[in-house]
Amino acid sequence: MGIYEELKKIWKMLGIKGHVKNYSSKPLWVLETESGHPIARVLSPGFKTPIDVDVDGFKRVDGGAIEGHKNWWKFYDFSTVEVFDRGSGLSVSVISKRAVPEKHFGDPVLYKEVKWGTPIQVISDIRRDKKKRIVSYFVSGKGWVEFEQALQLTCHHQIDNARPVFPIHGNPYIRTRRDPSIFNNLSNKGRT
Repeated sequence: MGIYEELKKIWKMLGIKGHVKNYSSKPLWVLETESGHPIARVLSPGFKTPIDVDVDGFKRVDGGAIEGHKNWWKFYDFSTVEVFDRGSGLSVSVISKRAVPEKHFGDPVLYKEVKWGTPIQVISDIRRDKKKRIVSYFVSGKGWVEFEQALQLTCHHQIDNARPVFPIHGNPYIRTRRDPSIFNNLSNKGRT
């Protein structure tokens, strides 16, 4: 048995699932096989797959290529795939993926042309007090929330562009996910 198969057993026991977050402007097919048969559903722009469903692959609804491949991209169970616009195409952020044909998933894929998933929620602004400390966060779909609620939402993976930080010394805080853009960092946002 290969190392991947051994790890897959551990991921299944721990309930670790694969997810797709569609930050792009293109609808995607996302594929899940939990029922035993491969089922593809439409993931609209600005949506993510449900947290309790394991997704195994994705491709464009319009048949266009993603990074040179027009069929399914398969990714590992523990991964979260983030899809972004890049010029007229799409780019993908994921640890590991591989191009596969549709027959890779066994049974014929059942395509359900229904929109699926939950809206992506992001912190898009912050408010600061007179000492420049963050006092509240603007979360899409929720509005302004205090720190405690924002931290709870972040810890439950309901805010998609933030990560909780629990330092050894000091109070917990929220930071944006690591990426090459500095303009989306919380330190660059906010009003007093």
